[in-house]
Amino acid sequence: MSTQPHLTLYSSPVCPFAARAVLAMAETKQEHESIPIDIAVPRPDWYLHINPYGQVPALKINDKAVIYESLIVAEYIADLHPESGLISTDALQRAQTRYIIHHWGAHVQSIIHKASVTVNAAESAALRQQVIQELEKVNGLLEKASKTPTDIAGPFFLGEKFTFADLAIAPFLARFFLLSAFQEDKDAVSKEFEQSLQANSNLKRFNEWRHAIVSRASVQKATADEESIKNIYRKFIPKSN
Repeated sequence: MSTQPHLTLYSSPVCPFAARAVLAMAETKQEHESIPIDIAVPRPDWYLHINPYGQVPALKINDKAVIYESLIVAEYIADLHPESGLISTDALQRAQTRYIIHHWGAHVQSIIHKASVTVNAAESAALRQQVIQELEKVNGLLEKASKTPTDIAGPFFLGEKFTFADLAIAPFLARFFLLSAFQEDKDAVSKEFEQSLQANSNLKRFNEWRHAIVSRASVQKATADEESIKNIYRKFIPKSN
């Protein structure tokens, strides 16, 4: 049995990208040292020596090598623990996993972010409709995911087991409250949006997937409280709003 490396994870509880690494640690039960980084203030010089870009997460390995970027860090952790099943051994499932992660980042998250930080009621409502249209495409990807016979009925991307695609997108699903957080009547907007999701027959698989993910204990633990997250996102609201 190989000796596990000593890992030091630099992350922030309010950052969805850092949460990917935190989730990978939790799902693999990987021992590590955790050092929080306050991303609301300029990074200290000592951290810029670790990551010149000042971003989180960063992972130091055996006090020597450092790797950056959330998906790379999370994948490295998953690779240390093939027994966790986070990364499938099936080539098609791995390809589909990479694609849905790419699709979410390239087509979905940008419109969710824009809808979240647009406080004009009419503009935000129109953007939320675009979000629903994008989620319908995600629903299609979920329906087409290749599953093994024993996993066919499971709620996660590849079925019964929580895997890398779920881990990679989970932090963003856990932040859906931001879609109404900065609206004047946020409670009514939130209720209306959730009702739209649940009533949409083209989102049945997505709703099942999202519920399973946000209900997972590791995801809840890796997600900061709503007010702390909102405080970070306020800086993204355009001044003209």
